Amino acid sequence: MIIKNISIKNFRNYDNLELDFSDRVNIFIGNNAQGKTNLLESIYVLAITRSHRMNIDNTLIKENEIYTKIKGEILKRNEKLKLEVLINEKGKCVKINNNIIRKISEYISKLTVIIFCPDDLEIVKGSPNVRRKFLNIEIGQLDNRYLSILNDYNKLLKTKNEYLKNIDINNKKDEYLDVLNEQLVDKAVKIYIARNEFLNNLEKYSKTIFKDIFGKGKFKIIYKPNIDLKTFEEKEIRSVLLEKLKSNIKRDIIQGTTTFGPHRDDFEFKLDENEIREYGSQGQQRLAVLCIKLAETHIFKEKSGEYPILLLDDVFSELDESKKNNIIKYLNKDMIIKYLNKDMQIFITTTEINVIDSKIIETAKIYLIKEGKIAE
Repeated sequence: MIIKNISIKNFRNYDNLELDFSDRVNIFIGNNAQGKTNLLESIYVLAITRSHRMNIDNTLIKENEIYTKIKGEILKRNEKLKLEVLINEKGKCVKINNNIIRKISEYISKLTVIIFCPDDLEIVKGSPNVRRKFLNIEIGQLDNRYLSILNDYNKLLKTKNEYLKNIDINNKKDEYLDVLNEQLVDKAVKIYIARNEFLNNLEKYSKTIFKDIFGKGKFKIIYKPNIDLKTFEEKEIRSVLLEKLKSNIKRDIIQGTTTFGPHRDDFEFKLDENEIREYGSQGQQRLAVLCIKLAETHIFKEKSGEYPILLLDDVFSELDESKKNNIIKYLNKDMIIKYLNKDMQIFITTTEINVIDSKIIETAKIYLIKEGKIAE
């Protein structure tokens, strides 16, 4: 999968920008606050329809403007697609080949991206909600049916929670609540199975990458649903979750919310049996996130037959020299030599060109960014 070009209007600090990209490596050099991250963010928004940095779409619109528009041409399995995302005060509109797509879930997965940026430390350090968001976006890129199921689940959950606030706690039998629980479980089963499969694959690849870069340590990812499951077979998930929902009806009525289900999921990272969130250094936490991002490229290729576009935003900051060198070697050895000949497209931002291996530079298209202006 390749993004051939991009056209940006009224996005962040950009007025109008049109760029053609190399099919291989694209490096953007510039001081901080010049627009490097904004450019990578625009590619991400073109793919996901939302920012990786914040949830409020209007903040993407350049100050004193009323809309932003991002357009790009991609090559996917030798098919050319034109994608467009328009955001204004009324919301957003997405198009494929100039045709309006009514459901965002049907648009996502046309362009798949993996981004690594400093804020991704929150995947390790932040709340369970941050990690659930990560799962939903990444799995949704692999299978947009997951997003549709998740959307249905969230609508049912909202309906149930509103209903819980108006139920008599002494009502021993409520048929409508039983129907809602059954429908919730139908959707939840698919969400649990998809998340478990994704996290298993993520651990499989990332533990090898972690050892390659860090040089030692056993890296693990532990899925932590808030129901006790011995297996992730559909029959067991259905039985366990339905029992939890039924046995906690009074508690849920009192709290006015549903206390069990995939909306309360979490997962954690461990290094040599120690939770990285609590006991890992910031360098180890940062490497853990980088490793899962690199691991995702394997998963995407395995599942979709194509590599995603890899966006590396300021990947070398806050790491000591030895870790920088190991990451550069990994990117050179595996991401460039192994993948590049198989249509792996990579975007890198940096403040210093000399931290990047010369072999990578030789294959790259290099841009200088200054105050929202870009030149090769």
